[in-house]
Amino acid sequence: MKRSCPCCAHSVEGVLESPAYTRCLSCGHRWRTPPAATDAGYYESLVARNDPQAPWFARKIAERSAALSDLLAPGLRVLEVGCAEGALGQALKARLSVVYDGIELSRDRDLASQHLDRVFSTPAAGVSTLPYDLIASFHVLEHIAEPQAELLAWERLLGPAGRLLIEVPNQAGHPSLADDRNPEHLHQFTPASLSMLLARCGFACRSLTTGHYESPVYPDSIRVIAERQAQPAIQRELLLQRFRQRLGGPFIAYAIGGDFHNYVEPLAEGLELHALVDSSPAKWGQQRAGLVVEGYDPARHGDLPILICSIRFGADIRRQLLAMGIAPERLVGLEAVYEGA
Repeated sequence: MKRSCPCCAHSVEGVLESPAYTRCLSCGHRWRTPPAATDAGYYESLVARNDPQAPWFARKIAERSAALSDLLAPGLRVLEVGCAEGALGQALKARLSVVYDGIELSRDRDLASQHLDRVFSTPAAGVSTLPYDLIASFHVLEHIAEPQAELLAWERLLGPAGRLLIEVPNQAGHPSLADDRNPEHLHQFTPASLSMLLARCGFACRSLTTGHYESPVYPDSIRVIAERQAQPAIQRELLLQRFRQRLGGPFIAYAIGGDFHNYVEPLAEGLELHALVDSSPAKWGQQRAGLVVEGYDPARHGDLPILICSIRFGADIRRQLLAMGIAPERLVGLEAVYEGA
């Protein structure tokens, strides 16, 4: 039977027995149809999903609290999908002045509502509220039959500069187990499948790490921090802004080679390029970006900033230009434009 992978959309065939998983040979993802035990209404009947007295419970809450703290600042809005009894939000609100809401389908939401600002009892698709700066989800996505639809629901609740933090078991979640036989778990993600799923939903992974601890039987989890993938037009404008900030106006591009071709010339129409200069006479007279490459002439090029368009040879070129008597404050390396972008 032919199917499409829910993560990478690759067409796959075949079912693995015991348990009956379908496996994608492209991204390594494995998934199965929900068993009858997890039909609609199943989670709403559950209570006390965690044991707060267990030593591993305190361990995971402390580790997750530290991870989220690094992404937060006072006043930000957080939504935790699958907040359980609210222990993580409670720990964070004790340290940071943030708005912390949760989504919890089980009856643990009653306890969570005592600790968090607001707790929704419906899936994310049914939530309508102001956008969030961060949406966090720990060991939830593997329970959901259609993870792409769920991620798109989260995307709708995320602010323009918002981020996602998602954690799921790394394959079976334990290096000694080939299969995750938890009947609630419908998906076994790999780092590749999770990142491909996020990309299909319009997100870019900014960090992907493994080995995160959830419990003794799930000591190996994938954790991803992602944000919306900027549209090409937006990416271009942000990069142009960085050129303007570093160069301040009209400038000279020096060293017209591969790095100029890759990282400056595609933006030429939006840049205030005054001249193209190279030390090699073999390049003089070539036309690039609507200008003619020439040698450096102090009389013609005045006191304009000089962008050194080479990453590999930038330090050597800088020394050559300084030896020619060019003031150091006029020199800007291409790395200074791209670093931190």
